[in-house]
Amino acid sequence: MDVNTIYEIAAEEGFADAAVIDTEDLQFVPEFRVLCEENDCGNYGKNYGCPPYCGTPKEMEDKVRKYRRAVVFQSRTPVEDIMDPALTKPIKKVHIQKTRRAMKRMEEAGMTMDGFAIMCGPCNFCATCALQEGNPCPHEDMRFSCLSAYCINATELAGHCNMEMEWGGNMATFFSLYVFEKK
Repeated sequence: MDVNTIYEIAAEEGFADAAVIDTEDLQFVPEFRVLCEENDCGNYGKNYGCPPYCGTPKEMEDKVRKYRRAVVFQSRTPVEDIMDPALTKPIKKVHIQKTRRAMKRMEEAGMTMDGFAIMCGPCNFCATCALQEGNPCPHEDMRFSCLSAYCINATELAGHCNMEMEWGGNMATFFSLYVFEKK
């Protein structure tokens, strides 16, 4: 698929920016896994897409490295208080929905969808993860994990893609990726 088509789809879906990069350019920092273990989001051990169920940092990196390229989607949304999850969680959900729509449109435009998504938050295909009821995941082929679970350095990612990145302030900046083109 032509990268210009990907950029057009990203713009039409309302992303602030998009980039197509080589997966070799992604920086993985296994020490980031502690962010998941601190469980600020409340999903550690409660969601199949989250640690410890999603895989070790090494397994997650190996999964990505089996592919050549990734589309990086970025959204930037003004918010009153970046530290208030009641304000940022809905923005994450919108970003995830836009990513799913973009992926569907890329497929409709002829892209071979042989890869997988890495999102800005935990898997949310189900209202309540089946793990919490002791059941297997009903959407194993569509389940996703977040950048933190993959131990991807979002600041380095933004820099590599020439995208703005803020920590703090009043701008919620979220990233998602679609990893594709199996080696």
